[in-house]
Amino acid sequence: MGGFTSIVPIAASVLQAGQRIEANRASTQNQIARNEAARQAELADIAAQQKQEDAERADTLRRQQAGIRARQGASGLIAGGSGSASAVLAGYEKAAMQDQETDQAAAMRKRNQINQQASWREKSLLRSAQDDTVARLSAWFSRRDGF
Repeated sequence: MGGFTSIVPIAASVLQAGQRIEANRASTQNQIARNEAARQAELADIAAQQKQEDAERADTLRRQQAGIRARQGASGLIAGGSGSASAVLAGYEKAAMQDQETDQAAAMRKRNQINQQASWREKSLLRSAQDDTVARLSAWFSRRDGF
């Protein structure tokens, strides 16, 4: 029975260290889940903003083209089959497409930046949890060995 009583404090100490390590792991996983939810929300905001900007751009283009058609029709340019009327309309469309491409590139850069930051945060949290686990185990062995 004497051997059993000497193991009890060690077993209790191991159990406490294990519980602290598990609590730290759970905390890290919760933080990673919160970070992932925040990342998804940011990406959804970017997508919604981009969709709204695309709709506004399309509406503006439609209005510009309708205004040009009305002015050209009133002055008789369209009736004569003038190429300049088509060129003006195509110019507005091209400008709108360039604006859309620029906005899409900016949105892609934002998404990439958000994804890179999320990846870095997750790796940092996991490294921190790993370092904490190693430190706790090292401390436990040091106490056990009397260092």
